[in-house]
Amino acid sequence: MLNILPRVIFPREMVIKKGSLIRLKFLDGKKALIICGSQSFEKYGYLEKLENYLAASKIEIVAIKRVIKDPTEDSINLIMNQLKDLNADWIIGVGGGAVMDTAKLIYALYENQNIPLSDFKKPHSVPELRKKAKLCLIPTTAGSGSEVSNSAVVTVNNKKNPVISNHFIPDIAILDPNLTISLPPKITAHTSIDAFTHGIESYCSSLNNALTNSYSIAGAKLIIENLEEVIASPSNIIAREKLMYGSMLTGLAQSMTSVGGVHAMSHSLASEIELSHGNLNAIFLIPMLKFNMQESPRIEEFTQQIGLGEIERLEEWISRISENTKMVKKWGAYGKEINMNEASQATLEDICARTNPRKLTLEGVKSILEMTFQ
Repeated sequence: MLNILPRVIFPREMVIKKGSLIRLKFLDGKKALIICGSQSFEKYGYLEKLENYLAASKIEIVAIKRVIKDPTEDSINLIMNQLKDLNADWIIGVGGGAVMDTAKLIYALYENQNIPLSDFKKPHSVPELRKKAKLCLIPTTAGSGSEVSNSAVVTVNNKKNPVISNHFIPDIAILDPNLTISLPPKITAHTSIDAFTHGIESYCSSLNNALTNSYSIAGAKLIIENLEEVIASPSNIIAREKLMYGSMLTGLAQSMTSVGGVHAMSHSLASEIELSHGNLNAIFLIPMLKFNMQESPRIEEFTQQIGLGEIERLEEWISRISENTKMVKKWGAYGKEINMNEASQATLEDICARTNPRKLTLEGVKSILEMTFQ
């Protein structure tokens, strides 16, 4: 009953601005599991800095490095097999959305080692955490908002499933824009479009409210105002910082309201189409918004609120981002042999479809798949 109430659950602590990684120097504990992402995190010296800060806290370190792919049931179980005698009091996820989602899922299984991951499919079915350890999440992209959200996406039986639990909200979230400086423009665009999609889909969600709307609008405006600057000038730390805050705010919003049809399509097709989640969102966003606009005024309200006016200006913005970063605009050449009816049905069954502002239909989803095919 408690979990169906509209509740605002924040990280217990958020540390912001450049250099905020130093917060780890003041962590209390004896042992930390670090789950980190791409090779660039090591290459630019941030892993060494993180390890030095934890060493200053006299915290022993166990590291799982270079987690770069979206988590699957098999990949999570493989990591868990390496951690049978871990005995850590901190789980620290440092990376993009895939890494932070991996950290959340490892955290859930570490605290509940006799429960299989498949038992967490139902929303809020993860048992209470923090019996053994606390959770710290540190994003190195401005996109997923996973550092403040109550969800983690995992692929089970070739299908993406959101695992939803308020216990996933971390004890500490560290938003240090220095960690995003080395992110290439293409990945910056993919992750930021994902964050923007969180904002507009939260605003249009059937569970939206005045508070989440304010987060959605503020976050999306920061993304609109700073993404092109970051793509043009990747070392602009001020724009990078604002982009991180935009991602965090839209992440907070979607954590409270869920999202909608764009994410339902991206989740359902992720294992069949070899494109990033953010790129898939960029492909499906405008067609889905136009589908929803036939019954909902929320889309046009949102574009007005963030200063774009008509949806055509949003379409132009996404087109410019796509052109400037060579983002894929049609998914056909990147997909396996896909049965359009089966893919459409999978979208309807995704949990995110429930909060779309217009009831999704097999025919409606199929038409969007066909118009974005090639």
